[in-house]
Amino acid sequence: MRDEELKSFRTAASAGMAFTALGQGLKLLVHMAAIVLLSRLLGPSNFGVFAMISPVLALAAILRDGGINGAMLQRSSITHQELSTLFWLHASWGCAVAAILGLSAPLIAHFYDEPRLIPLIIASTAIVVTGSLSLQHMALLNRELRFRALAFIDAGSLALGFAVGTVIALLTRSYWALLGASYTTTVTIVIASWILCRWRPGWPNRSSKIADILRVGGNITLSGLFDFLIRSVDNVLIGRARGPFELGLYDRSYRIVLFPLIFVTAPMDRLVLPSLVRMRLDHDRYRKIYRLALQAPLLAILPAMVTIMAIPEPICLLLLGSEWIEAAPLLAWLSLAGALQLVTSSISSLLISQERARELTVLNALSFVLACVAYAIGLPFGAWGVAACYAVSEVVRSPLAIYWATRTGSVRARDVGEVVLPFCVAAICTIAAISLIGQRLPSAPWLLIALSVSTAYAITLAILVCTHLGRECLHEALNVTRLLGLSLWSPDGSGWLRRRQVSR
Repeated sequence: MRDEELKSFRTAASAGMAFTALGQGLKLLVHMAAIVLLSRLLGPSNFGVFAMISPVLALAAILRDGGINGAMLQRSSITHQELSTLFWLHASWGCAVAAILGLSAPLIAHFYDEPRLIPLIIASTAIVVTGSLSLQHMALLNRELRFRALAFIDAGSLALGFAVGTVIALLTRSYWALLGASYTTTVTIVIASWILCRWRPGWPNRSSKIADILRVGGNITLSGLFDFLIRSVDNVLIGRARGPFELGLYDRSYRIVLFPLIFVTAPMDRLVLPSLVRMRLDHDRYRKIYRLALQAPLLAILPAMVTIMAIPEPICLLLLGSEWIEAAPLLAWLSLAGALQLVTSSISSLLISQERARELTVLNALSFVLACVAYAIGLPFGAWGVAACYAVSEVVRSPLAIYWATRTGSVRARDVGEVVLPFCVAAICTIAAISLIGQRLPSAPWLLIALSVSTAYAITLAILVCTHLGRECLHEALNVTRLLGLSLWSPDGSGWLRRRQVSR
């Protein structure tokens, strides 16, 4: 890569990281606001009913998408004709998946012994069909490093979906509010992506050379399918064996702890994968990009997860209310699982960038088997048993996954260990400090939470300052903050907010 190209790419990637951080921060705030408000409006049973169809919708989305984003990013070039053929192929396949989903509604309702699921599943097929119309546009925005547009779409669509869902919840007090929120988010993504991406599909062409894209996408889809099963089989088992109330508790706990992780890691993968692909021949830069991709989510989320592990009851009361207090132990166990997944979340980008998609599939298949064993052991003890055994399985899986991914290539297990060790020390110190704080503030939950979160981040920052890689992480975080400020409000008028102000 020439120096000019490298400088241009580095600028685009840095600005992309800044806007990605802003977009995901806004998205996380909207998500937490939705949890706080909708949990009080709907209650555990309504969330349990919708959680019964959530795995089905997630499966339909994986089958519909076909790994198109990762496959397109891995390819060095792609023509308009190939994109058009992919568009119509995925649109047709989306309709087929929706039809299969609609026809399976009675079977799913019978499995759960819950007749209310039939109209809910049939209505949700619209989400599957509509979502297939934005696949190419979102992939192209990602390929062109237009992270500002992607951040806008992500945060804006979720905010609008939350607003519509809240209105429906106030009017109906039913699970239909959750479906309304999901459909609104999907429609908004389609409209915004078509507006911001100028590409328009032509007619499909049988001579288009898309076999390699479909092959890579198939491997990514298969690995994503195993990842989906890991995240969904627990819901299915709890819903089947324990009913909607316990499933509602588990689903809310899962969304508080692990969905914020997805909000951070998914866009990080969107940013990191094209960066790794471009730098895979430059081993030093490749290793540095991966280390930063590993450090960023740990710095952003790990202190909060450690806080939840230490004081789950006050956090449960603050976010969900007293009706949900039984979810507290689930929060603690799932936080441990989430903390470990922060370490392994970037493995998929590492393997795909090295053209090891098949190895990613094998790794996710083994992870699925281990998770199923954990679910089977924990299910007789209820939702908390599933959460506890899942967390223990992550303790076993994480080092094995790191070894598998780093046994070849530029990044080695030692690189991962050097990054993770300071965060592990910070986590241990944080739990000890929060325990001392809790002994002195047992009757003031909001104050305890505020002090605990502040303490967690302060300890993490202090320990990172003591290591070379930690200082490198903090330096990069400051650069991202500076770039975000310049991108939004530059004194020379080039900032986005200033341009918007002038245009008015």
